[in-house]
Amino acid sequence: MKGYVHLEPTTPSSQSREEYLASQETIEAMDDDQNQSTESDCRSTPANQSTESDCESNPNARIFIDGSSIEALAMLQPERRAIVTRLLQVKSSPDYNLSYASNSAYAVQHESLKRLGPSRWLNDELINGFNIHYLGPKLDERSHIFSSHFMSKLLSTGDHGTNPPNYKYANVETWSNRIAGSLFNQHNIFVPINHQNIHWLTLRINFLDKKISLWDSQGVKHTNVLYTHTALRYLGDEHENAFPEGDTRKWLKSWRIEDLSDKCPQQENDFDCGIFHLLNLCLLVNEGGISLNSYSQASINTKEVRKIVAYLLWAASSNRPVVKTRYE
Repeated sequence: MKGYVHLEPTTPSSQSREEYLASQETIEAMDDDQNQSTESDCRSTPANQSTESDCESNPNARIFIDGSSIEALAMLQPERRAIVTRLLQVKSSPDYNLSYASNSAYAVQHESLKRLGPSRWLNDELINGFNIHYLGPKLDERSHIFSSHFMSKLLSTGDHGTNPPNYKYANVETWSNRIAGSLFNQHNIFVPINHQNIHWLTLRINFLDKKISLWDSQGVKHTNVLYTHTALRYLGDEHENAFPEGDTRKWLKSWRIEDLSDKCPQQENDFDCGIFHLLNLCLLVNEGGISLNSYSQASINTKEVRKIVAYLLWAASSNRPVVKTRYE
């Protein structure tokens, strides 16, 4: 498969943004206190309203990532580039927080948005904001994205994922109850993973092929097994609850686990893992798969993908704050 990432300002399809956000708000309201993560990276040691009415309807507002080239049409308009640049450079202020419909649980604070500036690690708030507000409405009706707090709650690793893992299904037992059509009626469940608050991973549960797959932009590591096996154990607990008369042990044996971290683009610095996660998830949602050459570190650097992500978050927001200059 010739992989590419196609990003464009979201317009709701069969499932509206409001419907998707409403479902998310009830699932994870208890996680509001986890939205801010501490400053960290991937190293081994731990306003005003915009008047742009065409931001979400412009068919040219998109980027394609294919090999090492990115066509960033969304960023070519000088006024849009200026909006994002000012937001990332100005001093942090609540005046520039991004709001989304009625779901305050996944607002993006300006302080977090500024992490999309150069060489900064992305926190949970940015990851969840992009996944919920940009990718969420793009999902088909039989796919779902959990927040980044799902895995940390399931493993009881704490607000920042730094506590020793201790599997507790009870911590997330009710999460699947709010998934439209039930968990076992889904085709795909996507899980962003915040590993010890220093690294981002991407996990998919594919019910059609009965596969649990993981992608790590730093390559295959023995620590990745924790997350794939935890996901399988979670499925077993869910199966026992849903089908108490069924043979859960036999059902689990039909599943496969795969670490595809050697078959996905690799990061070449200590801080872009969050960007790699977002692009990988875009590929999975839009194309269904990832290849080693889907994009590259060079393409991320030269085409300012961080600014494009910031723009898409801004365009999806309901308030679209703009930093005024002294001449405006």
